[in-house]
Amino acid sequence: MSTGAAIPTADAAAGAVAGEPVSAAGHTLPPRKHAHYSLFCVTVVVMFTVLDRTILSLLIEPIKADFGISDTQAALLIGAAFSLPYGIAGIAVGRLADHANRRNIVAASCAFWSVATMACGVAQGFVSLLIARMGIGAGESGYGPAAWSIATDYWPREKVAFATGIMGLGAQAGAGIAFLFGGAVLFYVQGLPPVDLLGLVVIRPWQWAFILVGAPGVLWALVMLTSREPPRRGLIAGQKAAKVPVAETARWIREDWRVYLATVGGMAIKAMLIAGPAAWGPTFVHREYGWELAQIGLVSGTMTLIVSPLGLLAGAKLSERWVKQGRQDANLRIVFYGLLATLPLSVAAYMMPTAWGYYGVTAVSSFIAMLGFGPGIAAFQLITPNRMRGQLGALVQFCNNVIAFAISPLIVALFTDYLFGDEGDLRWSIVLNTVIMGGIAAVVIGQGLKPYARSYERAQREFSH
Repeated sequence: MSTGAAIPTADAAAGAVAGEPVSAAGHTLPPRKHAHYSLFCVTVVVMFTVLDRTILSLLIEPIKADFGISDTQAALLIGAAFSLPYGIAGIAVGRLADHANRRNIVAASCAFWSVATMACGVAQGFVSLLIARMGIGAGESGYGPAAWSIATDYWPREKVAFATGIMGLGAQAGAGIAFLFGGAVLFYVQGLPPVDLLGLVVIRPWQWAFILVGAPGVLWALVMLTSREPPRRGLIAGQKAAKVPVAETARWIREDWRVYLATVGGMAIKAMLIAGPAAWGPTFVHREYGWELAQIGLVSGTMTLIVSPLGLLAGAKLSERWVKQGRQDANLRIVFYGLLATLPLSVAAYMMPTAWGYYGVTAVSSFIAMLGFGPGIAAFQLITPNRMRGQLGALVQFCNNVIAFAISPLIVALFTDYLFGDEGDLRWSIVLNTVIMGGIAAVVIGQGLKPYARSYERAQREFSH
């Protein structure tokens, strides 16, 4: 199989002499220091986005107690209230990211969702919390298409999975800090009385978690503005990116439908395998093993901060190695193998007799699952023309958040409330979701491996510069 390696051009040689990084296709990349600083800023943004959306999962029980809601209503808060605005707003922002300043889009999004997170801290009931949660979703929709596009223009092809993997470190750090910080807040505020502000707003103890995690994001949005917007590949210096009609992007996807079914649809179904257990995991440990939520937060956060970064970095290095060896389907194959390995572990975790056994199996499963995080994002970015990447990124967000993060927690809740009819059977609801979604995802991703290799080779040949 051809590796698709390009012959260095005179421009590439000139760039190398000048000490500037050069891609395999001869495109002179921005200075590496700018790439690293931009990646650092974006990674922290990603940390805040996951921190702000995840902390709700640890607070479900006190929210249910204070607002008197059911598991199904809680699932709506976790999933649909966040994910529907996220996916819908992401379509418009994704189009904007294909021709506007992507750095500014990321910064504005960060500021917006951080304010919405703080609004959750002053919500007075289910409806107001639902609206604030929708604001978080709409705000967070802007970072993904813009951030992924920035990384793809800053790094050579074999390093894109590294860049998206580092962003994944931010995501896992956000999840870990959410559990750690949320657990610490619950520990320190338990027993404290609510705070009445002028008789207008009552701040309950658990709501301080939202206020304290939302405020720093507003400040970091200003830091994001100190990074630089990279030049878009394929454009002459100073040339503006053209707006690509949705019909043209849809035609591109349709002509290569098996590949995008795997890289977009398969990844969305894989997200459904993960989203439900992730949302209901703390509640499961609390109900099944009797652990306090503060303890769950500390253990879950510590495990995430240790295990997930190792998996992300290992996946990025594996992708880089396989790409350099000429494996055209490297990124998608890593996702596929990781999925097959995690399925039995994901089921076994919920069969453990103790909480420590559950966390031990989950740690191994999480490490393997994280191998495919960076490669999974790189997979669709690298086969898509620059002028369409924002729209494709928005489509991925729509699938992963509307289809996966909105529906998967709700499916688990519906299984519990209406199929098993007992909150004590939460484990079986999670296992059933895992088996169904995992099996479908394996078939959908597996069928796209060979077509993906051909699409990757075409991308190297036609629009890698």
